[in-house]
Amino acid sequence: MQADFLTFRTFDEIEAFWIEATGVSPTLTQLSAGPLNFKARSDEFAGVTLTWVKSEGRQLWRDTVQDGRLHFGYMIESEGLVRSAGIEINPADALVWIPGKVVDYLLEGPLFSLELTVSEEIIDALGWEPKGAPLRTVSEALLLHLTHVAQMASAWLDTAVDLDKQTFETRLNVWRDLLLDALAKVLQPWFQNSDMELTTLPASKQYDIIRSAEVLFSNGEIENSPDASVIAADLGISRRKLYYAFQNTLGIGPRRFIELKRLHQLRRDLRSAHRDETSVTELAYKNGFSQLGRLSGLYKQHFGEGPRETLLRPA
Repeated sequence: MQADFLTFRTFDEIEAFWIEATGVSPTLTQLSAGPLNFKARSDEFAGVTLTWVKSEGRQLWRDTVQDGRLHFGYMIESEGLVRSAGIEINPADALVWIPGKVVDYLLEGPLFSLELTVSEEIIDALGWEPKGAPLRTVSEALLLHLTHVAQMASAWLDTAVDLDKQTFETRLNVWRDLLLDALAKVLQPWFQNSDMELTTLPASKQYDIIRSAEVLFSNGEIENSPDASVIAADLGISRRKLYYAFQNTLGIGPRRFIELKRLHQLRRDLRSAHRDETSVTELAYKNGFSQLGRLSGLYKQHFGEGPRETLLRPA
């Protein structure tokens, strides 16, 4: 399947692909510098979509469901820690993207994962209604079986190009049913509707601090050059507690994290701006950057290109 993976250079490309393929709207904060090395392959089986993902670097993702499709995912291989809501994800853990709940995951290194999306029509026909916490522990053996079926299905799709239409559609439906059968067994913890929310566990308390600081930032309550003491005071905690929440969870301090959030917002503004109607300087000041020389180096180090290159590149 390697040759059929698409490589994405920017988050805009990932977002457009992801919304179309899965119905999930993603938000990315790239924590490690350098160009994105994100690859994905999407295979459609008559209402069941398999999305194979390969990524590198340290990334913080936050996703929200945009429609009535069911979206399910888990890691197959990882060379670094993976966390959701501050809780370390193990090989027997999986996520269901549930409407009304923001699903987040922090990647610490190279990752290979599989995500399955089931159409709203199939969900209604089967009466599936997963509930409870997005993150659950499931049977590792059942996950391995699901991976095996998915790998065989994608491999078959690679060889089905010469089949006549009727034969192709018949066999496609067979693979869809095999995938649904394997997925139904894995989804049992969500069908049993346990009310346990993993986000209440002690491991996620530092994550809650980070989320609260992000709210201050998104509401414009954090200054351009935030002082950790001021942020801590606004949250009603000590400066040390704030620092360790960020350092232990994300590997960076609060000021660096806010700076990265501003860099990503600047990149989004540059990508959506008309080159003849605005400038890098204007958008830089808008996003709290006053030292343009430092910004240029910081931006290029993190994204692999200068801010003007981003502005001039076709959307």
